[in-house]
Amino acid sequence: MSGQMSRQEFVRRAVGGLAVTAVLSACRTVTPRAVSGPGPSDWAGLRGRLDGTLWLPSDPQYAAAKSTFNSRFDASAPAAVLAAASVADVQKAVEFASSHHIGVSVRSGGHSYIGASSLNATLVIDLRRLPGGIDAGTDTMTVSPATDLDSVQTALASRSRSIPSGSCPTVAIAGLTLGGGLGPDARLHGLTCDALVSATLVLPSGDMLSASADDHPDVFWALRGGGGGSLGVVTSMTFRTFPVTDRDVVTVAFPTDAAAAVIAGWQQWQQAADRDIWGMVNITVGDGPGRCTVILATPPGSGPAVAGDMLATAGLSASSTRTRTLDRMDFVHYFEGGDAARAPRAFVAGSDIIGEMTTSAAESIVTAMAAWPAGAGSATAVVESLSGAVGDVDPAASAFPWRRQAACVQWYTEASSEAATGWLTATHQALGPASVGGYINYPGSGEPLARYLGPNVQRFNAICRTYDPVGVMLSGIGG
Repeated sequence: MSGQMSRQEFVRRAVGGLAVTAVLSACRTVTPRAVSGPGPSDWAGLRGRLDGTLWLPSDPQYAAAKSTFNSRFDASAPAAVLAAASVADVQKAVEFASSHHIGVSVRSGGHSYIGASSLNATLVIDLRRLPGGIDAGTDTMTVSPATDLDSVQTALASRSRSIPSGSCPTVAIAGLTLGGGLGPDARLHGLTCDALVSATLVLPSGDMLSASADDHPDVFWALRGGGGGSLGVVTSMTFRTFPVTDRDVVTVAFPTDAAAAVIAGWQQWQQAADRDIWGMVNITVGDGPGRCTVILATPPGSGPAVAGDMLATAGLSASSTRTRTLDRMDFVHYFEGGDAARAPRAFVAGSDIIGEMTTSAAESIVTAMAAWPAGAGSATAVVESLSGAVGDVDPAASAFPWRRQAACVQWYTEASSEAATGWLTATHQALGPASVGGYINYPGSGEPLARYLGPNVQRFNAICRTYDPVGVMLSGIGG
């Protein structure tokens, strides 16, 4: 199937006479069928067979049950929400959805940028009550998919181990991994999905499947960067871990009018830097004075020298430089944003993948930020390098395709949706040919899957058709 994907809408009547429509294909074309959704007796029958709790729109707890981290999607209207308390619950739920022609959306952390954790008219399967927890061994860890990143890192740090981390304390390990997993360990240890050893999942048929390099390798390929909610419901994940050390974190501030030179100079220097050196550029505009900073992570004690080398090599002059030496959990908490990052909020975000960080590409990022509307609040661009260990994996060896590109740009704002969505569209246009796609963990609404999987989209779609031929599983990303 080509990267051009269609969505089929099915009209059904949910409990209480609620008329709803559901999209039943995120990654393949299905044959339209006129169907009627489950009635009250069907839902009651499902509820009576579950270990967990099923909430319907008529239940007082429904509003809280369907809520997600991004309160922008508080008005979503799923047909029902299941807080699964066992793998058997997951199996019964997907079998029910398949037989009643309802789409399934999966919630682990609930952080989807496009509200895919609670899609309209779907049966939401919430995995946060699923048993399993964290089982950390000597050099591997098995974890329940909805376990939040901070809990994973805390458990591993007690054993002086870790996995490649992300940038939010409450994001679930499944969401981070299934979309790839960018973060401050990427240049040395790769993406989070590169540390995945195996996973178990429930297929839309209700059958269980174990995926690894040797067992259903096609599914394993798709789970490493294809995004969540597409093939089935992941119920357990096993990772390789690595030993931890202290790290220096260096914050280098620059005048905002030097931002384009900073991006281009930092990127060129970063590409050639030792793998144990990682960095990103942050540009913020809007309320108050603009900010341009480079954040570096280096071996302990080397921060000032590394920052000095970057400045000299790139021909840059800093306004200020600050260095801190952090143990593993302080390092993780720093890049997670601290306790303030735990609070739900409304935000609009998206991404672009920069193929080559030319001077023109760097200038286009600055141009996009300059287009932020005055008086609308503030907006930030975060530029992360894709160099180092990210490129050790062949782009065709996992679903994550961006292993020979320069950088990922995340666009983020908590301003009003109207101002933000127009600006987000304009940012993609401003980058023009410098952008070759987007990062599937930072998706924008209404964008095609091909934008995130690039040359891997056809293989991914073929795998979807094999394991979910009628399109029960929904990722929220369509054509």
